[in-house]
Amino acid sequence: MRKAVSLAALVLSTGCATIMQGSHQNVGIASTPTGATIMVDNQQMGVTPATVRLTRKDNHVVRLQLAGYQPYEIPLARKTSGWVWGNLVFGGIPGLAVDAITGGLYKLTPEDVNATLAAGQTSMSVDRRDQMVIAVVLAPQPGWEKIGQLARN
Repeated sequence: MRKAVSLAALVLSTGCATIMQGSHQNVGIASTPTGATIMVDNQQMGVTPATVRLTRKDNHVVRLQLAGYQPYEIPLARKTSGWVWGNLVFGGIPGLAVDAITGGLYKLTPEDVNATLAAGQTSMSVDRRDQMVIAVVLAPQPGWEKIGQLARN
């Protein structure tokens, strides 16, 4: 009887998604050309191609840098995992709370990053939705459209 109660307490006190997928996620990062420095949240994590282990509970920004090429930057956003339904059935509110705290409730998207780095170092390739990005360049590239200019007061 004691074992059954202990087992039930263990099941109810842990989250289903935390058990099934953990609080971290492996994200594959590749670039063309290879050998780009991988920066995640401004911390160096290796060179491409590589697999990096990231916390599921946080949003992350991946930046790839290689001499002679424009930097490439992409956000990894946390989305609710399908395991949330397993929590509601098997773990109830305690399981859901554990998964929310540990990050097991989430998955990072995109799950893999495959970047093609553009030659030149005069601009930034940034994929950020709902944010304004200002890039300062020394010389414009042909084909750019001028949309404004800063002036001194």
